[in-house]
Amino acid sequence: MTIGLSFLLGLLASSVSYFMLGLWWPVAVVVGLFAWLAFGLLDVKMDSTFTLLGGLLLVFCVSLSAMVFRASDQLSGLQYIDTQSEDGIEFRYPVPLLGNARYGEAVYKANGCAACHTQQVTHESVVLDVKALAGEKNHAAVQEAISRFHKVTGRDESSGAAHSFPVGEWQTVEDGLNAADASKARNFLAAAGASVDVQVRFRGEDLTQHDLLNPRGRGWGKRRSVAQDYLFAEPPMLGSVRIGPDLANVGARHSRDVLMRILLNPKTVRKNSKMPQHRFLFEKADEDDQGQHIINGGYVPEGVKLPPDVGRGDIKVLVAEGDLIEKGKPIVSVKLEGTQVDIPSPFEGIIKELKVSSGNTVKAGDLVLIMDVAERYKPTKDAEALVDYLLSLKSANYPLPEAPINQPYTSSIPKPAPAPAEAAAATKADEAGK
Repeated sequence: MTIGLSFLLGLLASSVSYFMLGLWWPVAVVVGLFAWLAFGLLDVKMDSTFTLLGGLLLVFCVSLSAMVFRASDQLSGLQYIDTQSEDGIEFRYPVPLLGNARYGEAVYKANGCAACHTQQVTHESVVLDVKALAGEKNHAAVQEAISRFHKVTGRDESSGAAHSFPVGEWQTVEDGLNAADASKARNFLAAAGASVDVQVRFRGEDLTQHDLLNPRGRGWGKRRSVAQDYLFAEPPMLGSVRIGPDLANVGARHSRDVLMRILLNPKTVRKNSKMPQHRFLFEKADEDDQGQHIINGGYVPEGVKLPPDVGRGDIKVLVAEGDLIEKGKPIVSVKLEGTQVDIPSPFEGIIKELKVSSGNTVKAGDLVLIMDVAERYKPTKDAEALVDYLLSLKSANYPLPEAPINQPYTSSIPKPAPAPAEAAAATKADEAGK
């Protein structure tokens, strides 16, 4: 009796963990033998309180262990999958971090970016769109099935299929359905002889583009994030606080130049940004530094005075407030001994305020105007690497079986082949056209 009851106890524990671990017979045998040996050696009666509590504890421990090991087993089984980008380029996913992007990941961690940013595009709900294809023989029956579906569900018929439901063309019967209504629609249409296809759509603020109809839409990604996205991230930097925008798909939303400017001075891209400036990742650019890596970090006011070698004379202003002036371009002209002498701008920037007017008498050292001068910076290797890493974050652009990209509906079910007579007629027409 002890052996039988012990084995049954092990069987119970294994049954609880079966749905999590997936190993029924090995677990049953091991736990049963363990219980048999423990109770047999200790000569414990099965009707004791100790045995009952020990059995319950055993069931709990095995089940809890199964939850942990099952999750680990599922994740360890994930591998690269073949997919393609929106451009139709096929590749293996997840895309590994290569070159400078790998170092950029370390910079991302070191600067605590995950404290303010997440890397997980979420969704709030799932809806279903139902499409149907009717032939000439069952056209009337399909239309009647659509009407019955609307009557049963109490939905507005005008929002679904049109009364002139076309023959031989995929048409939306209803969109935005829950699972129960989608099942009803499928049953009605299938019974009428129609071909039916259902598309799953994920909805949520992260997935919805911001516009007048969706003022709360964020447009951070085209699909939700799944475990496959973080397969080789150690550790996955999911984040928990969304002080700033989600970065799971930031590489598809911004260019290198925009990301550089955000790091240097976020307010030059978004005025209400809460992100602190990361000027420690940049160096002041010299006058000789040129090229695409020079970033404008904003504007600071600078006063422009007349040079010390300029004598007393009447001034003529050559610019206006708001003008963008290049370095070396004349900004004022001073009449000296009957000759107009142009004074070039010592900076590149925007004329903010004029301190003199044409016809005024001026002398050396007088303040003539104030300019908003652009601050020029060049990124360090850490900034370059960090931007490379951010540009690599494009997970939401890669469709996965468990997380398809929401896009305009295209049915996976082909149209039915034409009848032999129709096919022969089409062939003759083609030959006549040639």
